[in-house]
Amino acid sequence: MCDDGTGTHEMVPNPRKERLRTTLTHLAPDLEALRTAFDPAERAMSAGAWTGRPADRFGDGLSARARRLGRAAEQAREQLLEELAAEPEEVRRCETLGGAPFFPLSTPPLGSGG
Repeated sequence: MCDDGTGTHEMVPNPRKERLRTTLTHLAPDLEALRTAFDPAERAMSAGAWTGRPADRFGDGLSARARRLGRAAEQAREQLLEELAAEPEEVRRCETLGGAPFFPLSTPPLGSGG
């Protein structure tokens, strides 16, 4: 029973929603880095850094990988936004007690050396 004995429930800010917001903010730069990771190589190939049939095959593969990585980054962002939208702003205080943490491991940004 989740009750303070009075039949009412104290509503508090939803900690899971706040963790989702924090996670989205924390991951945004990394998701952008993933989305644009192949841009310099694609620009170099477009500028003629390497030409010929092998270069064309390489460039096609590079572009395909860039699109896949961009889609994966966008899907991760969209999933977090969907989770965030599904969470209520407030929950009963008793619903915030106990339970497993949302992300038990820290997630350092890419390139942070962590």
